Amino acid sequence: MKKQCLFGIDEQKLQKEARYLIICFPFNEELCTYTSPWQGELYQNKYPLVSKGKWLGIVDLTSHQLLNWKPSYGDLYLQANVRDSGTYFLQDKSKKVLCKLAGYVPNGLIPNPNDCGDYIRLNIQGDGLIENWPLQPAFSEFVENALEVGQIDMGIQEEPIFSTTVEFTYHQLMSHLLQLPNTCSWKSGKHCWKMLRKEWKRMILRRNEGGVEHSPRQVPRQAPRQVRLLTHTC
Repeated sequence: MKKQCLFGIDEQKLQKEARYLIICFPFNEELCTYTSPWQGELYQNKYPLVSKGKWLGIVDLTSHQLLNWKPSYGDLYLQANVRDSGTYFLQDKSKKVLCKLAGYVPNGLIPNPNDCGDYIRLNIQGDGLIENWPLQPAFSEFVENALEVGQIDMGIQEEPIFSTTVEFTYHQLMSHLLQLPNTCSWKSGKHCWKMLRKEWKRMILRRNEGGVEHSPRQVPRQAPRQVRLLTHTC
């Protein structure tokens, strides 16, 4: 579900109770940039707050402070073309999750308000202060058409890995698996691999038998060997 709120939470309550905002989105170097007032645009393997292809920040909505920002990062301007790939959580002062939004940027809360849900633009100081954070933030985008639940799903939105047809290579699959967040175990990778082998097996059977799928008893013995070669050489 793209929007979730706890039972009884509305915009007025969020204005009073929301204390922290968690922001998570895929950090694509072609769409996201850090700019230093002294060095210009940064080009490096490790960007501030980016881990395994994900940008993760925690904002104190009272002080407008980016809590996990380190002084060693210095003053930086972040511009990210996020569109509908981000996930956002609102917490109260006890760190209880009140709302979740997965989709377009809630620009009523995250700068800039005229970006129509596509961009995140943060002017971050060395101490983590976000200079351009709105003084009167709006929370309406979190509660409008949101599903009321007893507990918020803490899953992070992922870019799709599988399509209805197998149109990717082994290397493309592995590059996606390596970008999964730390919360994902390798069990998910094994599950993806089983799905891929199953689909490849079906494609080979269709090719060898003129487009007709067979039950396991009717599969020619050489078919599994062809699957192993295919998966090895992709």
